[in-house]
Amino acid sequence: MANPPKSQCYSMFTTLFALTAFILMWIGGIRCNFLKFTSTSGADEPFTFEMGMWYYSYYSLLFSTSGTYLFESCNPYSSLTPIDATWKTAYAFGIITFILAVVMLVLMCVTGCSYISDYDKPQTSRFEGPAYLLITICQGLVLLLLSSNACNSMVIKTLGVPALDNVEFEETCGLATGAKLVISATVFWFSAAVSSFMAHKAEKQELGGDDGEAEKPAEAAAEEGEAKPEQEEAVPEQAVAAE
Repeated sequence: MANPPKSQCYSMFTTLFALTAFILMWIGGIRCNFLKFTSTSGADEPFTFEMGMWYYSYYSLLFSTSGTYLFESCNPYSSLTPIDATWKTAYAFGIITFILAVVMLVLMCVTGCSYISDYDKPQTSRFEGPAYLLITICQGLVLLLLSSNACNSMVIKTLGVPALDNVEFEETCGLATGAKLVISATVFWFSAAVSSFMAHKAEKQELGGDDGEAEKPAEAAAEEGEAKPEQEEAVPEQAVAAE
């Protein structure tokens, strides 16, 4: 059984990297655990408050005869939240990354469904590598949220969470699960870009490079070799007929 061409192997890695990056991007960006603040109040176990790009953690206290319970949920930011230009820029790049990622995944599915079996037809596109590289840059710029007002503990006071009224936090934020997932997604987008470049380069070599002369499969070469003797045998017959 013949081994698959290198371009096909690289394309499989590109698909795997892109799907992994999309999942990590979605989980890391949509939840309310992108940033975290650690309390500095004199508690034995420091309390951690988490915030996301679109939502923040909201804590509700429930008092009952059996004790006090703390419930956590994700709430959207209100109009009172001081969202600065850097925060809005992170918003914008998050949306751009999502749109570009969806477009690339749709194109990837279309390409897979309309696979052309001819060996001498290109299966990769030269725009895929630059497109994945653009997504990598946009995904990395989402981390601008770390230098915005969202990373300043003063923003917690504007959220109106009653359970945090008497809790003091560190001035700057730390990386929570969401930020780490976004960093991982950036690495996987870059890996998809590299493997896409390599797939296109390998396919050009398999199809004969820049000369445009495609290498023919072994079966086609064998059929052509069998056809030549028949043509050579036909020559004497034509010569006899001419005489």
